[in-house]
Amino acid sequence: MIVDVAGAAAALQAADDILILTHRRPDGDTAGCAGALCRGLQQIGKRAYILENPEITRRYAPLIVPYYPPEDFVPAYVVSTDIAEEKLFPDTAEPYKGKVDLVIDHHGSNDGFGKKNLIRPDAGGCAEVLYDVLTALGVKFTSDIAECIYIGVSTDTGCFKFSNTTAHSHAVAAACLTAGIDGGEINRVLFETKSRPRFEMERIVFDTMEFHENGAIAVAVLWRRDIDHAGADMDDLDSIASLTRQIEGVQIGITLTEKPDGTVRVSVRTTKEMDAAAICKKVGGGGHVRAAGASFTCGMAEAKAAILKAAEEQFHAAK
Repeated sequence: MIVDVAGAAAALQAADDILILTHRRPDGDTAGCAGALCRGLQQIGKRAYILENPEITRRYAPLIVPYYPPEDFVPAYVVSTDIAEEKLFPDTAEPYKGKVDLVIDHHGSNDGFGKKNLIRPDAGGCAEVLYDVLTALGVKFTSDIAECIYIGVSTDTGCFKFSNTTAHSHAVAAACLTAGIDGGEINRVLFETKSRPRFEMERIVFDTMEFHENGAIAVAVLWRRDIDHAGADMDDLDSIASLTRQIEGVQIGITLTEKPDGTVRVSVRTTKEMDAAAICKKVGGGGHVRAAGASFTCGMAEAKAAILKAAEEQFHAAK
């Protein structure tokens, strides 16, 4: 069932013992949404917790880790935040497949796997949707909740640079600033400060990037040996896929990352001429029009050939 903001708020108001789920490889949006929702629900007297996510990075851990449930907690109502489909559940959420009561999301590819589904593809970040839900619930917009929301919106819009940024994105950010957050410091930490491993990984991306279709398609490969040698973790690799799109003339940027088990994660970023979600859908993935991804169980060579073929097909179809 599809619901609007009022319907989602009413469902949450009627529920208790609420468990909130985040997605695999949690980013700022899913962590920010979960953190804001949990804090808001507890503020209005609900028993609410966030399911442990073993892949949470040090950057986003403060948003959700303090709200992990006690061992004896038994959820009666399950909510997912910023999760486009059930296959993006972390391992800890496997028992909740087919049992999600409320989906809150902004991915156009989401087919509504919950009993109730609030999906707003027009939102730059899921945190924008969450802000509207919290407002409808009558939650006081404290600075700690605002920080969660701001991190979600800012990271999913590339610090308000991506084409998914809307007037509502800026309005939500303004509300966060009004609530007392230090937007400048958050932006500095999230978008300007780089660890040494991150610096090394960016150097590798630029040194090894390949170009196809007269420079319209850029491909970067991050091998596990290089990641380990640099000492990079998931925090250091966060948003690194956007680098391929920074080169003038590139319309499709592809980043392939070898995971510890030898499988491959592909991230695709596009300019307004191309559809990243359509490219990734060809290989079993999905996402947004300008940012999408897919996973491969094969090796790097086969994954690279498959995603490059899909990108070239999309490139020629769009010409």
